[in-house]
Amino acid sequence: MEIRSDERFAVLRSIGEECIYEDGLCLLLKKKRDPICYVWFEPSPVMDIEQGILKTIYVNKMVTAGCVVKILMADWFLQRHPKIGSNLNKIRTIGSYNIAMWKAAGMYVDKVDIKWLSDELNHHALDYWPLAMDVSRKYTVKRMASYSSYMPPYGPGRLPAAEIIHPCMQVAAILCQKADVWLFSKDQREIIMLAKDYCDDIYKGNKPTILLHRVLPNLLEDPDFEDKRDPGRTIFMLDEEDDVNEKINSAFCPPRIALYNPCLEYIKSLVFPWFGKLEVVRKEGNNKIFSSMEELIVGYKSGDLDSVDVKLALQKAINDILELVGEFFRSNVEAQALITARKLQDQITADMQKIMMQNKELAYL
Repeated sequence: MEIRSDERFAVLRSIGEECIYEDGLCLLLKKKRDPICYVWFEPSPVMDIEQGILKTIYVNKMVTAGCVVKILMADWFLQRHPKIGSNLNKIRTIGSYNIAMWKAAGMYVDKVDIKWLSDELNHHALDYWPLAMDVSRKYTVKRMASYSSYMPPYGPGRLPAAEIIHPCMQVAAILCQKADVWLFSKDQREIIMLAKDYCDDIYKGNKPTILLHRVLPNLLEDPDFEDKRDPGRTIFMLDEEDDVNEKINSAFCPPRIALYNPCLEYIKSLVFPWFGKLEVVRKEGNNKIFSSMEELIVGYKSGDLDSVDVKLALQKAINDILELVGEFFRSNVEAQALITARKLQDQITADMQKIMMQNKELAYL
């Protein structure tokens, strides 16, 4: 059954919490039945539930809506990672582990075209590098440094040069692909706005619509808690049932308050899209099935549903999802090998050691 353009628009907008060039998306979908939608992904050696399950939900929605979906594995950029370095073979292994995780989660991988950025750079170097250089000429070093995601190991003002050129290269990577629509996580918003500035002021080519999907909140304490080193802040794809239960038990879930409640956000973003409902099982009986997020919020705000009920229901739902993932890896020898191969040694690379030594020397000047 053919999907109407307004239905396809509704699907894509439901994915993007924010949409850049939304008017262009409306016109595009009226003219083109099968828009090309690119999904940006940097390979991750420790894959969390947002990267695994949330990404699967969004990609499957796009495929079902009739979009031509391509995932761009940004392997080339992962060479900036302080614990990985420039070994592209290692990075490919990590990316293959991520793809296996998507298969385990039920992503329609056989209907998705997976591309590697390192290959794209080799095949389209004549288009890519002049564009990257043009972006680099338009903006200051200070602005480029502000986009760094690996600031802590080095300290402000002492970044490797790779962190300075990375935003220019990412903007070029976005514009070089023949994409109608891009999907990014909202935590990449600053670089996306750099791309928008460049498009609006300078770029003469087609401007793709950019969707920014929501980021799952930190489970711990409150919305301002930002310690990314604490494993309790999120749920990982390989977490065991006891790990999930402990993290959700410790999660911030203020009674009768729905706003900035991470447990409710997890239910909204993961449980309802996955199951279409939330089942609350109570010890005293009187179990209840919620068929919508709106119904759940009314029950929670009224006190009919307390935080213990919410946490127990969330635990069961997440464990049921991750059990499918675990079963896939337990029954697949090749997938098991990828889990072992993607593990990083707990040491910094020689490149990072050199940078840190240079920083120490600068500190004494």
